[in-house]
Amino acid sequence: MNYSNEPGLNSTWEAIVERTRIFEQGMANGNAAQVAGCYTEDAEFMAPGGPAVQGRANIEATMVQYIQQGFTEYHVTSTIVYSNIGVVGVQAAYTLSQPGGKNQDIGKSIQLWKQENGVWKIFRDCFNSDLAAGS
Repeated sequence: MNYSNEPGLNSTWEAIVERTRIFEQGMANGNAAQVAGCYTEDAEFMAPGGPAVQGRANIEATMVQYIQQGFTEYHVTSTIVYSNIGVVGVQAAYTLSQPGGKNQDIGKSIQLWKQENGVWKIFRDCFNSDLAAGS
């Protein structure tokens, strides 16, 4: 499913799909610079198990590590482009714990918000922990 039927969005959707294919090809070819070229200079890469990686050069170094570990088969199976629907993106850092700070988790999130009946509500929510599994 995609929202490419909105006026003017088809070309945006096509450009995003094309850039995604360049990302996939970069991974398949072990080309971290090509992968990093799909990110803005001020991008943040927020993978689970560690803090956000900031900046294209640091993202490239992170991609080198993924590739060296053999992670070269990356494929996107669905692309949804939201536009012209009143969506606002929010990036946040979070902490989550039980009372008294027990079992504390720290991490980062990206949320898309939109208005429903005049009230801003979360539309999509994606988060991941900075702590390695089993920490």
